[in-house]
Amino acid sequence: MERIVDRLGFLPFLIVGVALFLVGALTINHIVNNFWPIDVGRLDLIRDTAFGDAEATSLLRAANIEVILAFLAGIWIAVTGLVLPLASFLNMRFGPESSYHWFVALRQAMWVGIWVAFCTWLQMNRSLGIGVALLVAAVLVMFEILLQIRFRAEQIME
Repeated sequence: MERIVDRLGFLPFLIVGVALFLVGALTINHIVNNFWPIDVGRLDLIRDTAFGDAEATSLLRAANIEVILAFLAGIWIAVTGLVLPLASFLNMRFGPESSYHWFVALRQAMWVGIWVAFCTWLQMNRSLGIGVALLVAAVLVMFEILLQIRFRAEQIME
């Protein structure tokens, strides 16, 4: 099975990436077109938002959490699918041959998806800044580096 994937090279990653992107994009489209993220009884917040008078805390108290979480999950899936072919290409090109696995590229694409979804959530709260985004990205990169070190240590021990 591994030889078949090696011969196909980039194609499986592209197919899975496109499929994940389509699932995420269709999810986001369905949520945006069919659900209301704020309690309908609080239409005064919509007016205040249009005039720029709404506070983020009052919007979050009136938010429908399930819709927002589904929206963020759709963003996570779509971005993961979008980044998966790029992550696989970079791993094939620059990663060592012995440590390359299918799930490494998927995990790295998922880190990017988590980062984008988290930054989207921070922007919804009006608390996103360049420093916070870079700090969260640095933490996620450190997690991936530690996982890579652990994997290489396992390879050495075998």
